[in-house]
Amino acid sequence: MSDARTCCSQFWLRKLHSLTGFLFLGYFLCLHVRGEGAYDSTVLRILFLYLPLLFHGAYGCYITWEASPNLGRYPWVRNGMYVAQRVTGLLLVPFLLLHLGAMLWGAGYGDAGWYLAVWYAGVVVAVFHLANGLFGTFIDWGVTVGPHSQRVFVGVSFLAFFVLSAYGLYTLAQW
Repeated sequence: MSDARTCCSQFWLRKLHSLTGFLFLGYFLCLHVRGEGAYDSTVLRILFLYLPLLFHGAYGCYITWEASPNLGRYPWVRNGMYVAQRVTGLLLVPFLLLHLGAMLWGAGYGDAGWYLAVWYAGVVVAVFHLANGLFGTFIDWGVTVGPHSQRVFVGVSFLAFFVLSAYGLYTLAQW
């Protein structure tokens, strides 16, 4: 009985994980690469950014911890993307802490050259994590179920990655 309950709760937690990443954090990232914030109110920021980010990050670390990549056994592109999704998620944790430190609390490293390089890399890593996560989310939610629709959406995901990365890096360079 407990196995069934665990399986069911894992199912819904993973659905919530993909939903928070796509809906709340994806929305925010799309606005943020333009140099804008999404929420003016502190309450809205807590409800629609910080809480989803906390859940998505914590549960994402759990998913990464329990993952068993089989890249050596099956060196297919999707297996590589599976590993890349976990690696980029782990890279985003310290980047977001640094970024929040600089943006919200005025940490003194905001103008340092090393931080600017980390910031550029963080934009690319965050956008890749979003674009690759969109592919998985659309499969997970049953939007792209067939091989043809999945091939098409891989192209859409890569296009989103290139456009958002270029836009984010351009915005950062103008800042």
